[in-house]
Amino acid sequence: MNTMEKQHIHDLFLEKKYLELYKTQSATLNEMLLVNSQQKFEDYLKNEDFLKEDIFWLYYATVQGESLLIGGYEEDATSKVSAFLKGHLPETIFAGIQKYLQDIYVDIDDRDNLQEKIEICNQLLSDSGYYILIDSDDTYCALAYFLSVKRR
Repeated sequence: MNTMEKQHIHDLFLEKKYLELYKTQSATLNEMLLVNSQQKFEDYLKNEDFLKEDIFWLYYATVQGESLLIGGYEEDATSKVSAFLKGHLPETIFAGIQKYLQDIYVDIDDRDNLQEKIEICNQLLSDSGYYILIDSDDTYCALAYFLSVKRR
């Protein structure tokens, strides 16, 4: 998406034109709010009447394939995390961290080692020009993590 389109989305947030936003960004809003239709979105707005733009951009990146959404109760996320990182890092760089991407477990009520595993990977990536960013949010549903690969 280009800068003008992102600015248009931002303007819709500023003006609180959420129904207009839904018309072009329904996939993102459906994922974010766990709704599946405009009617359910309208019901949400009747009850809440707010949307957080910063949270929208986390989900937007997921819908665009730029980040990975991991639910707080995902449990074994090893293959999901590995596949995402393999697709977003150069092959030689991914090969250097691949063996550390084993037994990644996400469960906010039990054991959760996602952040610990990503910290290890980021230490290994320190000279590569890449790092893995973890964001989290629990505004609209149970805790969700968002992984993305960034260039230094």
